[in-house]
Amino acid sequence: MIHEADGRLYVSGPVTMENAAALLEAGVRQLGRSPVVIDFSEVSEIDSASVSLMLEWSRQARIKGTEVRFAKLGKAIKSLTNLYGVEHLILLDGE
Repeated sequence: MIHEADGRLYVSGPVTMENAAALLEAGVRQLGRSPVVIDFSEVSEIDSASVSLMLEWSRQARIKGTEVRFAKLGKAIKSLTNLYGVEHLILLDGE
């Protein structure tokens, strides 16, 4: 799920179709401050839902007048964002 530490939100465990809706809801609740860094270093498994989730968190943040940056995405997620041609829509934090 998602927990906060050191001023970041950490996503842990799998990020797949099975839990994407719950992760989306949990992340959106945290988007009230600016900017938000969502760290994927604790993610154990991904599928294409991870890209959709990052795009929707970014969209929801813009609606709330803030932005989301992503950290420690790993090669698999970066490959998916490149495959779908959306890498320019995903803001990275220090990578």
